[in-house]
Amino acid sequence: MNASVSPLARPMRLLSIDGGGLCGLIPAECLILMEKQLDDLTGHQLPLCDRFDLIGGTSTGAILAAGLCLGLKAAELRDFYLKFGKGIFTKVFFITRLWHSYPSEPLERHLKDVFGESTMLGSDNLRTQLLIVAKNATQGATWFFSNNRRGKYFANNAGLPLWQIVRASSAAPTFFPPQKMNVLDEKGQVHNYEFIDGGVSTYNNPSLQVFLEATDPQYKNGWPPGTDKLLLLSLGTGFNSITIDEGKASGYNLLDWARYTVHGLMGDANLQQNVLMHLIGQNPAGPVVTSTAEMDAVRGTGAPGEKALAFMENGLGANKLLTYQRITISLTRERLDGLGLKDIDPVKVREMDAADQIGNMQRVGAAVGKEQVKMEALKQFFM
Repeated sequence: MNASVSPLARPMRLLSIDGGGLCGLIPAECLILMEKQLDDLTGHQLPLCDRFDLIGGTSTGAILAAGLCLGLKAAELRDFYLKFGKGIFTKVFFITRLWHSYPSEPLERHLKDVFGESTMLGSDNLRTQLLIVAKNATQGATWFFSNNRRGKYFANNAGLPLWQIVRASSAAPTFFPPQKMNVLDEKGQVHNYEFIDGGVSTYNNPSLQVFLEATDPQYKNGWPPGTDKLLLLSLGTGFNSITIDEGKASGYNLLDWARYTVHGLMGDANLQQNVLMHLIGQNPAGPVVTSTAEMDAVRGTGAPGEKALAFMENGLGANKLLTYQRITISLTRERLDGLGLKDIDPVKVREMDAADQIGNMQRVGAAVGKEQVKMEALKQFFM
């Protein structure tokens, strides 16, 4: 599937993957099951890059999205976390930790090994259209890196190393230092911009931007909307409300608040994006479990009120623009117990740098996939 593919006489298929550090094991396990089910349904084995027309990701989701677009199998990407997760999340010396908790070198080395140092955003090695979200800290703007050859900024960004773009999207403040990249502007001048994690924006869940990239004429795809014409599968890395025990907030220091802000922003972004997508999207018909993890958290607070939630769930009535399925989980005691994971601590497993929880994150992902990945109900989009 070419990155500049034109609309075909079939539905267009989109895939979106959230940020979340090592919790990327959750969507990775879901991708493995998705790949297997589609192979079984169609009777032939294909990598997911040949199943989807556009794959987008933020932060850890960018790692998965880029790997899939290069034709890697989902299991190979899962193994990236299993093999290298502990090495990537090894603390730096205490003094350096005043700026960031982890060195960038291990992550950069493994990204180069997986994606290749010579693979550029405009490379023909990318077998389908890719979208990566990063935050340009120098300009204070969210950037969407795309290999769509008709895109407005393709000529400016095509020569950027793919590993650097993925590293930029993964540079979570307080965790990793920013990523510097030399970028051409429209006048041909080179700027040395510094980028941080795309999750430090409203696009940690990039679903809406993936939808816009596919349908908005300004992005030069212009694929037609419609519940029978457009499918978007959105994979989350787990969701939980960020809370502080009574009386504890007043004792927080600057580092505590920095980490709280990163986690809180990601959670709020996931909620916002998922609410918007449920407004415009229709759940798949059939035996499909569509996660309401983010909306359940809002319902628990009572903030929007039941009328607002009812509207959020009913959306635009018959005027839906796509078929949309969200796959994720609330990382709470109740949900993990319901999946038979009573021995997993929800507080520990939700931390995106918890290298000691890698095995448990993998188990959560496998359970979520078994519960929610039902490609049989979506076979009309892939046959």
